[in-house]
Amino acid sequence: MTTELRADERIAMLVGRLLGEVDSLAEELTTEIMSGEHSYAESTLLGHDRLRTAVRDNLLTLLTALQGRPTTLDAPRAAGRLKAEQGIPLAALLHAYRMAGRFIWDRLHALSADAENAAQLLLIASDIWGAIDEYSSAAAEAYRTTVEVQARRDTAARSVMLATLLDGRAGTSAGAWEIARVLKLDRQGPFLVVSAETQDGMEPLPSVEARLRAIGIGSEWIPQIGVLVGLLALPNEQTITTAVDQLTDVALSRVGVSRPFTSPVNASAAWREAQLAVQCLPLGTNGTHVYGSSPIALLAAASPDTAAEVAQAVLGPLRALPEAEQITLLETLHTWFASGGSTTRAAERLHCHRNTVLYRLNRIAELTGRRTTEAESSAELYIALQTVRLGSGATTA
Repeated sequence: MTTELRADERIAMLVGRLLGEVDSLAEELTTEIMSGEHSYAESTLLGHDRLRTAVRDNLLTLLTALQGRPTTLDAPRAAGRLKAEQGIPLAALLHAYRMAGRFIWDRLHALSADAENAAQLLLIASDIWGAIDEYSSAAAEAYRTTVEVQARRDTAARSVMLATLLDGRAGTSAGAWEIARVLKLDRQGPFLVVSAETQDGMEPLPSVEARLRAIGIGSEWIPQIGVLVGLLALPNEQTITTAVDQLTDVALSRVGVSRPFTSPVNASAAWREAQLAVQCLPLGTNGTHVYGSSPIALLAAASPDTAAEVAQAVLGPLRALPEAEQITLLETLHTWFASGGSTTRAAERLHCHRNTVLYRLNRIAELTGRRTTEAESSAELYIALQTVRLGSGATTA
């Protein structure tokens, strides 16, 4: 894109004089920008020389345009990219362009020795600010594009670092702590690894990062095949329960949480715990399960083939019944266990008479040869029931 501005002969002459002094003008304007805009003065990466080069290129482009000659937007675009890369705020970049507009106007006005030149100068005022607007817009667009690219790059780099911890490729404890430091997760409190199932592209833990941050918990997340995995850095042990509560509040799928650990080098083992914790929840349910909080469910999840054999041996005849009858009997058994072995409480939860519960329990005993009133038989029934629930989701949680 090019910009062509009208230029009177006298104005062109004045602009030509500024072009002849562009190096000294660039130095002067650079000093003004650095003294008038704290972001430039505080930037240790940009520096005076790099800023002066960018200022000179933009002054040269602008003054050339004011002479009526075609120019490109290369200089402002380069300036926008540079400021974004060096972390200069966009507002500071735009302020610098406004300072440049005033700077050129003041210099041209100082060169207008007589009233006639001053009158002619008014004709170019709109050209100056039109060019400043065009160039600052081009710089801003380049700035935003650069920031977006940097954000994608940063996200990819952070994902690689988190994957390195989860895969156990961090090496030494020192290496793991360095990754945690870069991810800003090097806090004094314990860590947790979270694994949340993803289904049909649905976000399993909406706004979880912001919610955790609001209570002082740092986190980093990475999508894996079928799951969203997060590493949480807690400020202290007292926030463990709070963190789990926050996860439970937003969970839209099965979410597993590892045991707390004190060094990021243990993230790999914690991830395996979180994965197993997910399997301790019935299929198709939403919620959070902490590794080790249900030993029997953990056994079933850790050894699914063996657990399936046990379930078949214990519940085989019952599992051969029509599906509706299966579900009724298994739901009754689950509710009876959840009621602490109280037939009355189980009946209340199932909205039926306690004799109906007793009938169903006796029916289970007839089919399996195991009664809930006998300790060993009751344990076998409970383990088999947990396996069925976790493997098929046929009963309610």
